[in-house]
Amino acid sequence: MKMLSSELAVGNRTLKNRTVMAPIKTAYGVLTGEVTDRHLRFFERRNRYVGAIIPEPFYLHSSLRELPVQIGMHHDDMIPGLKKLSDVIHEHGALAVAHLNHPGRMANPRIPGNRLLSASARACPTAMKEPAEMSISDIKESQELFEKAALRAREAGYDCIELQFGHGYLVAQFLSEHVNERTDDYGGTWENRMRYGIEVLERVKKAVDIPVIVRFSADEMTPDGLGLEDMMKLAVVLENQGAEALHVSSGSICETPPWYFQHMAVPKGKTWEFAARIKENVGIPVITVGQINEKDDPEPVLRKGMADAVAIGRALIADPDFVGKILGKVSDPVRPCAACLEGCIGGVRSGKGLMCVINPEVGLDGKEILPAEAIKNVAVVGGGPAGMEAALVLDQRGHKVTLYEKNSLGGLLNLSYLTPRKGSLKKIRDYLVQQTEEKITIVRKEPDPQELIDAFDAVVLATGSHPKPPVIPGLKQWHWAEILKEKNMPGNQKGIIVGGGFIGAEIAEILARHGNDVTIIKKTREIAPAMEPMSRNFLLKALKELDIPVITDADVVNVEGGAARIRTGSEERVMEGIDFVVYTKGMVPERSLKDLLEGKTDVYTIGDCSEIGKAIDAIHSGYECALSI
Repeated sequence: MKMLSSELAVGNRTLKNRTVMAPIKTAYGVLTGEVTDRHLRFFERRNRYVGAIIPEPFYLHSSLRELPVQIGMHHDDMIPGLKKLSDVIHEHGALAVAHLNHPGRMANPRIPGNRLLSASARACPTAMKEPAEMSISDIKESQELFEKAALRAREAGYDCIELQFGHGYLVAQFLSEHVNERTDDYGGTWENRMRYGIEVLERVKKAVDIPVIVRFSADEMTPDGLGLEDMMKLAVVLENQGAEALHVSSGSICETPPWYFQHMAVPKGKTWEFAARIKENVGIPVITVGQINEKDDPEPVLRKGMADAVAIGRALIADPDFVGKILGKVSDPVRPCAACLEGCIGGVRSGKGLMCVINPEVGLDGKEILPAEAIKNVAVVGGGPAGMEAALVLDQRGHKVTLYEKNSLGGLLNLSYLTPRKGSLKKIRDYLVQQTEEKITIVRKEPDPQELIDAFDAVVLATGSHPKPPVIPGLKQWHWAEILKEKNMPGNQKGIIVGGGFIGAEIAEILARHGNDVTIIKKTREIAPAMEPMSRNFLLKALKELDIPVITDADVVNVEGGAARIRTGSEERVMEGIDFVVYTKGMVPERSLKDLLEGKTDVYTIGDCSEIGKAIDAIHSGYECALSI
């Protein structure tokens, strides 16, 4: 029997197994903080197999929000909706855990009425909005907010309270010597800096008779931040003060968000090691978290004694049945989370709400997969991410599907994981390819247009895109795809990259790491502006470390005899000794087949063939198109 499937006592409550859904901001709410039907549907789809669900962080006061549409625990009027949510969580025996957080200086300054407070008037370097130093009255009022929120959670049917003491939020701000510059009883010594959080715990413990879990970062992963040695001491104090379990994470929303969000570039398993060190010092259950996104991840963590339970977040966004598949209760392959943050964080930031690259159903209310009203014979042309997703959904709906692809399945996904720090994207490519090869009839050739017209009821074109042709006189083009595949890779040569989108910037990094002297020539000012922000920060840091020059607001006028003429504004300069030029200025939709078919059969275009975008755009367009047929 798997240890994962065994029960776990947390205070006077028992988890049916050792899995917990970690708190995830959804942005599915409304400005007034109520629970919505979108929340209920999202958690209903994930309540069957997990031992406990911690919904998104609940705010304590309307002036303390991170998102405009976050769920509130700030007023008694919220209780009926919160009760509906706890009832949904309870449907299959999972415990409902209310996560209470005061963001302190990390409250969103763009939300009208928000108030930024902290232990001291020290702004987060990335936010640059100075908070007000909390008075003693502010401190007592904030502690009362925790207490009242805990009472509401208890009334709304929640089984446990989780207090956020980590990730750079208010309690962590008091704990941090770097942030807390106070000279009163709440600052200075470690004991004084612990005082605020311990008093919060004491008040909540006195207010409710349900277990209290404390979540904290074992290491903020920054030189000036909270570290493991201090947090091991804190863990002992928390146990002595009555905490029934500890939820051990890492990172800070302020200084080290990639660790907080567990971006794919962060080493997997480091947080598990932190949890193991914490567990050595306490006798209460320890929950660990962080990129637990493969079937073989949880059991060794438990067997080795690194933790007593595992918290799973984004893997349950990508695959709501992830835990069921680990426990052998669902037989299908796991739909993998790549920890890319493109949909889950990107969707929340954009205001669209939580999304997922590999699971388009997330966030698309009313667009679930249902049987087709009329079965059709459908051709899908192109085996990239859009084409594969469309073919799989069409097949699931009952249509007869034939996919035409003369080359390898995967399209541009075959290149995406070859770029720096993106190796985990191969999991998305491999999953779609495996599912397509298993379920779909594949014809390995280019289709004859007349055959498509005569033999099929509908044609879905997923023919992708091709590189935009260069318009630079004298340019002998090096295709960026060859660089990714390390074909004809130059070494110890001098070259220029024309274009500074994420493709151009990543190609520049790769070439520099192969010993080349490269310069990026970019028409606009920003490097890779469309890139997911955390991935972009890693990329910009790499470009800086490699000392790669970037010439912005510039065009390449011509290339001749190893010299490139560069125009910046009204001035021109010549770069000598150029051995190679890589042109990366965008892609063009491939629509030649559409022109031959339009007006003769039902034709749909998806992915880059429809509009140039990212993998998430391609996969989602394939999904939505398949639902419309």
